[in-house]
Amino acid sequence: MHLFHDNAGDLHKKVDESITKFDKKKAKRVAVALTMATAVLVGSLFSGPEDITGGNMQEIMNPEPIVLDIGSVDADVQDEEPAPEEAKKSGIKARLRAAILAMPKWVRACVCVPLWGLGYALLLLGTFLKTVLTPFAGVILSGLIGIAVMIGLFGVTAKLLFPDMPWRKIFSKTNLIALIVTGALLSAADIIVPRYYSGYPYVAAAVKFTAALVVINVLLTRLKRTAEKFA
Repeated sequence: MHLFHDNAGDLHKKVDESITKFDKKKAKRVAVALTMATAVLVGSLFSGPEDITGGNMQEIMNPEPIVLDIGSVDADVQDEEPAPEEAKKSGIKARLRAAILAMPKWVRACVCVPLWGLGYALLLLGTFLKTVLTPFAGVILSGLIGIAVMIGLFGVTAKLLFPDMPWRKIFSKTNLIALIVTGALLSAADIIVPRYYSGYPYVAAAVKFTAALVVINVLLTRLKRTAEKFA
């Protein structure tokens, strides 16, 4: 009886430790995500560190009035009003900037400036990736679709031929690598081959279909040998 209680106590202790470790990992992930989100926000609100630390609160809270000469303003310009969504966004940004600039200067220098640096770097990285990847987005999407079609066709055919074979055998690591590499190579061919053979776009579908059939046939042959071996 004592042994049962001891084992139950050890199990309860291990479960508590596992939950604690899981909670700590989850808290770390949440903290990292919040830090990056805050950094991107700060990076988008300010143009530089001096914009954070050098703000004059008196000017922010009581800006100098702007005097317009109504007679010199074009009538068309007077009629233009910012869209409600844009005006709302501008108002939110202005309030966030004012809230940050209202903090003590040492807080802005020690907390907001490092956050701005991280956010600025993340924004630059995002812009760079967008610039680099946009021209290839169509090719990447086409390659992913091709790989998915090959995996699906292979899986359905293999299951029809070998209904008793488990999925983990059908989609073994070797088979998945072969299908993914073949799909990637066929997608790369769409970019490279037309530079050297202008007629490739007209036969690309036939080439892809033939290559897919060859690879799938080879993999099915391997599966057949495996099935016969363990029959």
